[in-house]
Amino acid sequence: MAESHGEWRDGDELAEEARRHYEDGRLAEAEAALRQALTRNPDRPDWHFHLGRLLEQTDRSKEAREEYLRCHELDPDAPEPLLAAATVDELEGDTTSALTFVEKAVALDRECDESHARRIRLLSTVGRHDDARDAFYEAQEFVESPAYSMLAMASGLEEQGDLARAAWCYREALRHDAELIEVRTLYARCLANQGEHAKALQNFMHVLREQPGSIDALLGCAETLAHLGRESDAAEKLRRVVEIEPANVHAHHMLGALELRAARFDRAAIEFELVLKLEPERTLVRLDLADAQFRRGRTKDARETMRALIAEGLPDAPDADERFAKRPEHERQRALRSWSAVLARAGALLSALREWESAAKIIPAFVKMHESEPDAWRALARARYESSDVEGGKEASMRVLALDPKCALSHHNLALAALRAGDLAAASDLVKRGLTATRADEGLRRLRSRVLLARLRALLRRAGWRTESAP
Repeated sequence: MAESHGEWRDGDELAEEARRHYEDGRLAEAEAALRQALTRNPDRPDWHFHLGRLLEQTDRSKEAREEYLRCHELDPDAPEPLLAAATVDELEGDTTSALTFVEKAVALDRECDESHARRIRLLSTVGRHDDARDAFYEAQEFVESPAYSMLAMASGLEEQGDLARAAWCYREALRHDAELIEVRTLYARCLANQGEHAKALQNFMHVLREQPGSIDALLGCAETLAHLGRESDAAEKLRRVVEIEPANVHAHHMLGALELRAARFDRAAIEFELVLKLEPERTLVRLDLADAQFRRGRTKDARETMRALIAEGLPDAPDADERFAKRPEHERQRALRSWSAVLARAGALLSALREWESAAKIIPAFVKMHESEPDAWRALARARYESSDVEGGKEASMRVLALDPKCALSHHNLALAALRAGDLAAASDLVKRGLTATRADEGLRRLRSRVLLARLRALLRRAGWRTESAP
């Protein structure tokens, strides 16, 4: 951007004073000096631009935007103020205005990689993927080394679930600028998401050779090592993370998971308890903690932990968020699988702890996701029966039999419910049908004896006999 000197020397001195204040972290003094400089010469575009940056850093984005636009008025050939105004609009959620500014910046300088990259990213953000691709090709045509455009395109492709092409873009970005070490971390994560864990590990290790303290690379490396079965190496990387950042919640949680997998339940519980202290809103950690406590034999503690989890409430299902439908298919499927696993673990643990009422409230959400799986309905039936919801248990058992007609357990539970309700004919019929499907089931055989005895007693009562003396 253009600068002027000479007669505005006083303004230049004030601008220099503002620069020194800024470098020393005295933002208020820097702003005051810069505003005084602009009273001397209000037509300096670079001063308006720097004032905009100061205002942005002090959370006054609307005022910052005005300064950027004033800078653009004074220096209409510079793309920087347009890109800065676009950033403000994007942060405010006005992607349409942001895109308009970026398009103008691209038109001003077609060789500016940053402008092309911002354009590609914004087009991807608003779902205009074909236009983003065209913008990407334009960047390749005009920019000599389009590393940032490659990076923006890679991000958009990842969001669409096109991991193979995203990985190619990351590789190309690194070919154009090997110094972008953070891009190699993104590339490694993309490879890991594709299932190419060996290649991912190589790239994570490459980053760590150049930046041994990179938290993102250490965490990614640990996840990859754990997936490859190298759990002790993974734990070593995580311990390195907590040395650098003792309050890193993600690292402590992963360490707890590794300890749990290795059956070191006390250590796992310590890590999970620390996670809850550091980030109390991470409520699902209670499920991990209760699991560790239960498997260690601390049943009372596990029961209290699960009761606290239920009292706080499980998070909403991922598809309850209105933005869920806009996420890429692979992300939606991954989120649903993760949620299903949470429900399955919570339901199973509550059942094991004999917290049947809570289990009966959680398991239906799991069943809804697995309506074609008999085991899901069997778990629900058990929880409902145990929590005295006999009608609900019968309904779930009938759903099991619709999917698995030979299920001895469902025949047994339905027959037992009929027996307890005094419907001996229905109980006898259900036992008969169950034994026809699975003749060797001992539970049904024992129940058949109870039903026969109950029917005999009923006959004796009708004949006037006292059933207490009946054999």
